[in-house]
Amino acid sequence: MKARPYVKPPALIKDRGLVKNLRVGRGFSICELEKAGLDPETAKSLKIYVDTRRKTCYEWNVKILQELLSKLSSSKSTQT
Repeated sequence: MKARPYVKPPALIKDRGLVKNLRVGRGFSICELEKAGLDPETAKSLKIYVDTRRKTCYEWNVKILQELLSKLSSSKSTQT
């Protein structure tokens, strides 16, 4: 399962520091994982990308993780 976060790109001087749109990030931050109820080791075992260098915590990424966890829990309950 490939879940990738969305992050803000670096602000450029030529754009006067305005962020125009989001881009696909490297992995979810530890703060986002904790808000979704995961720790980094569990996330890696579920094949969720983790970026330990990121310090930001975006709500839209937390929602992506929560939806992913609900899909995983519903698929596990249907398999048993």
